Amino acid sequence: MRAPPAWLATWLSAGLAVALCLGGSAVVSLAIDLPEPDEFNVVRWELEHLPNKWLYLTGRLFGRDVSSEEGDERLVRYLDLTRRIGDLAAADALGVDAIARLRAEREEIENDVEAVVEGRITAVLEDAGLDSSLPLFPGVRWVFPPVDVEFGQPPAVLAVSRRDRIELVARRPLRPGYSREDAIAREQALEADGDVSALVLGIGGAATYPSIVAPQDTYQELIDTVAHEWVHHYLFFKPLGRRILDSEELRTLNETVANIAARDLAQLVMARYPLPESAGHLQAPAPATIDVGAALRTLRLQVDALLAHGRIEEAEELMEQARLGLAEQGVFFRRINQAYFAFQNVYADQPASTDVLGDQLLRLRERSGSVGGFLRAAGELTSAKDLPELLAGEP
Repeated sequence: MRAPPAWLATWLSAGLAVALCLGGSAVVSLAIDLPEPDEFNVVRWELEHLPNKWLYLTGRLFGRDVSSEEGDERLVRYLDLTRRIGDLAAADALGVDAIARLRAEREEIENDVEAVVEGRITAVLEDAGLDSSLPLFPGVRWVFPPVDVEFGQPPAVLAVSRRDRIELVARRPLRPGYSREDAIAREQALEADGDVSALVLGIGGAATYPSIVAPQDTYQELIDTVAHEWVHHYLFFKPLGRRILDSEELRTLNETVANIAARDLAQLVMARYPLPESAGHLQAPAPATIDVGAALRTLRLQVDALLAHGRIEEAEELMEQARLGLAEQGVFFRRINQAYFAFQNVYADQPASTDVLGDQLLRLRERSGSVGGFLRAAGELTSAKDLPELLAGEP
């Protein structure tokens, strides 16, 4: 298939970035005033990072493309460097200089690895029939929006839930690098009146344009996260994505569709572009020693039951004891509280959620036959009420 001219891709990417910037924040029921330095400024981020992508693409026009073998080599090196950085940071060793050197080396190959990942996901999306022609260029077919990612630290997220039941009442993006001390202080300030539960947590990616994806140390996690954010870009031009900010139900639909599709896309990419056998340890996360999903699911149901009977303190003690128990088995959470479960509930295909939309969307994926068919069908949803009718129709 013919790719669009580089200048056209750049121009349309800039327009998409502006459109996504103007999307705003989700409407929630609790107003939270944050100091300006604490907030994530998406417009400023776009102005700082989008030109870098243009410069890189311009340089590629006059340089040599990275070969498949070179792409594999740099991708494997990137994953390995990320793992080594993580190991040093987790060890809490006096490795500040070593971490800085590894990060500098990773940064040197970052743009090439971004291009490799973008190219591989794009090829799989074309195979899935998710490319289209341009209105003014009928001979040109391409994946729109173009897959575009910037590896870096995504914004943190402040989530606030009611304390007497798991219900998200506020969600705000915070600047990347929000410190543990600042997070604790912000949570304590919000929880002082005893009515809400708050949590500052990190996320793997954000659907700016380019998307921001945190460095990952396995191929599967990296591709999955980039694909997840691309699905949000794709849905932005469909009825479902355009309504993402209208309600928590629609946000749940969007996030769950992105989760389901991204898993499929990651599997397709890894099957078509496997890592060399020598890098098998970087292919996917090591199997967990315990079933974390089952543990969280059981905990969620127990907490819901306690809160339904007004036993708030008992529910909170149960969550803390569960967190400590998981830590003893090597699974660490800084906090598990009502805000944690409220935030996770929008990913309805995950064990920590009790939303029935997860099962319904998984059934839609099964009936669709392919990830392309699933995204085309899901993109036309305008509310959860559309799902039963869609599922009742002929496959």
